[in-house]
Formats: sequence, structure tokens, C-alpha cells
Amino acid sequence: MAMFQPEHRLTRSQDLEPAYHDAGQFYWGRTDAFLEDLQTFSAAALPIVLPHDRVQDIDTEEDWRRAEWMFRAMQAEGV
Repeated sequence: MAMFQPEHRLTRSQDLEPAYHDAGQFYWGRTDAFLEDLQTFSAAALPIVLPHDRVQDIDTEEDWRRAEWMFRAMQAEGV
């Protein structure tokens, strides 16, 4: 593991710019852009920022259980 901004090792995270990552949930694009194999990440791409409490990367069974727990919690809240 390595910090992507080691110069901020002693900076409180709430004082830094938010960092985003690709959730890999979905991509919208023109058919020709996919057929031409254009870059997904470029100056022409626009992000859709998803709320942190609405996403869960699922790589393990534990991740799946967490996603189910989050879903049940949202259902109970009527979200």
C-alpha cells in the first residue's frame, strides 16, 4: 500500500480535496465511441458522483454481505 499524495502524510484528511475512484458501475457512451475503442477516461468524459452510502465494491463474500446489509438499511429507512 502506498499513499498517492505522500506530501500530505501529516494533513488531516478532512482538510484535503475529496478523492474519487472509478466505481465501475456503468458507462454511458456512443456506440461508435466503443466500436472505435476510444479511451473511457479522457477530457471528454464526465463523472457521475455517486453518494458514498449508496455504493459497495463487491470483490468478496464479506463485501456482498455488506451490500445486503446496506440495502436492508436503506429499505428500512424508506430510501
